[in-house]
Amino acid sequence: MRKAIALGVIGLAASLALAATEKLKPLNLETGLWQTTMTAKYTGLPPQMASAVNRTMTVKGCITPKDLSTNEWVTGFKCSSWTVLQSTGTDMEAEGKACDAGNGMTADGHGKFHAPDSEHLTGAIDADFTGFTGNGSPVHLHEDYTSNWLGATCPADVN
Repeated sequence: MRKAIALGVIGLAASLALAATEKLKPLNLETGLWQTTMTAKYTGLPPQMASAVNRTMTVKGCITPKDLSTNEWVTGFKCSSWTVLQSTGTDMEAEGKACDAGNGMTADGHGKFHAPDSEHLTGAIDADFTGFTGNGSPVHLHEDYTSNWLGATCPADVN
């Protein structure tokens, strides 16, 4: 699941901007093999759960031209709506509403992304979860991303 979220960040910027109106310019990103490092910080979780999910991880994944023209795969969650608030060739801001986070939880999120060139992407997403059955407290996620394009060819064992 976390791999899907990490890979979604790469495509989020391009896919949402492509689906936006003509006034918004999609980010210029390469397709192929990408590596994403993400650092997650959840608040509102019980301490033992927070220590398990507040971490940094790196994953590799393949982004295809088809991925860049859709947005359902973007976060690994199905959302009732994605809205691009602004998008240029290098910067994008978007938000998702009523995203199914599984186990009866939903989330609303907001992200900002920066692509200084077609082979690099940085960004951050903030999301608020409802329906968490743990301690009943609101759960918030802040996640920072750094993604780098590794090449146009994707190995067979990387999706």
